Amino acid sequence: MTLQEEITIIDKLRHGSKEAFRILFEHYWPVFFSFAKRLLRDDSAAEDVLQNVFLRLWCRKERIDGTRSLKNYLLVAVRNEIFCRYRDIFNKRREGIRDIHADTGPSAETMIEAKELHGKIEQAIGNMPARRRQVFDMSRKTGLSNAEIAARLGLSVRTVEKHIEVALDDIRKGLNLSAIALIAILF
Repeated sequence: MTLQEEITIIDKLRHGSKEAFRILFEHYWPVFFSFAKRLLRDDSAAEDVLQNVFLRLWCRKERIDGTRSLKNYLLVAVRNEIFCRYRDIFNKRREGIRDIHADTGPSAETMIEAKELHGKIEQAIGNMPARRRQVFDMSRKTGLSNAEIAARLGLSVRTVEKHIEVALDDIRKGLNLSAIALIAILF
């Protein structure tokens, strides 16, 4: 599909064309199904992720920016859906562990491991350049949105996003964790 064809189809989709949605669905489904399946290692979970992404695409069709790449939009949407799935799994497991320890509390070993992990995270944050650390702290500790951080520091939103992305990568490398484990810990 050429860029011009995609722009035309997106314009029709924005105006409610089910046929345009079907064309985009059939064109992009195989690519993103392979991507999701490779990350999730589960056909059913990959299908669920893609169904959610395409459902949101249909529900938000009027807001699609016809000047931007739909493929990139879908890639980010699929990736985010996968991360949310992993975060939900992690949180359910963490809640299960909390339930087990509800009467007895965490073991001394667990407390030591948690303190060590926290110390390593703080050390990785402390080793960051000042601006990256500032942006990361405003995002994760203060809870500001990327737009709010950008406005307060006089940066573009994309620059803020990049600082956070690099900061998470620094922490992940410092802890020798996978990206998914890091997301589950920090969110």
